Amino acid sequence: MDTAAPKRRLGDIFVERGLVTQEQLDEALAEQREKGGKLGEVLVEMGYMTRIELAGAISEQWTDRGVTFSGRKAQEHQARADAASSTSVVEVALRERLEAIAAELAGRDERIARQSATIDALLLRVKDLEAALADDD
Repeated sequence: MDTAAPKRRLGDIFVERGLVTQEQLDEALAEQREKGGKLGEVLVEMGYMTRIELAGAISEQWTDRGVTFSGRKAQEHQARADAASSTSVVEVALRERLEAIAAELAGRDERIARQSATIDALLLRVKDLEAALADDD
């Protein structure tokens, strides 16, 4: 892993992905300079992007730097693939992106399962409260 690689600026990633225009980015940067805070949070607060879009861009930035486990895994996978065959750069990039998306979806599935369990518990509690109120009548 090359830790000397330059870090891609998050604002550049936002524009490259088409999440915001250059003008919106400039407006958010001005807001950030004036009031402080993190650029991504400023853009979310301004309504220019969602938190999910922000998380995806941050993940891309980290992966570029090999900061995340999936980023390191993707780099190792690419090295093995390049050594094993003449796999195209595009194919390797697509495989890496697929792995990152799969990991992101697994995290979302876990959150959804937790939220579903919470909803089920709340519904059960409401049912218990309704039964208790019906008994009081």
